[in-house]
Amino acid sequence: MIDRPVPPEMENGELAVHVVSEGGAHDHVLLLARDAANVRVREWHGGNWSKGPSESVVSASALIARLEAIVAKRQRIEPDVRTVRSWIAGSAR
Repeated sequence: MIDRPVPPEMENGELAVHVVSEGGAHDHVLLLARDAANVRVREWHGGNWSKGPSESVVSASALIARLEAIVAKRQRIEPDVRTVRSWIAGSAR
């Protein structure tokens, strides 16, 4: 697959983050949306794959701290924390 920038007409200002765990038992998908002050997090995990996501609004620093804690537990995050931090900074209005 060729990696290309998202055309502006398709950009919705959201970022998907996949938390990958050993064997998939603790996998999560986070869909992030940024406003001027916070990050809206919609989260799917093993307990709600077929239901609606869990939703919360957190500060950017709280989100980054959570992602760094996940990485410290030896779980992988795609994209990495540095990319998420850059997206947050670039999305600020």
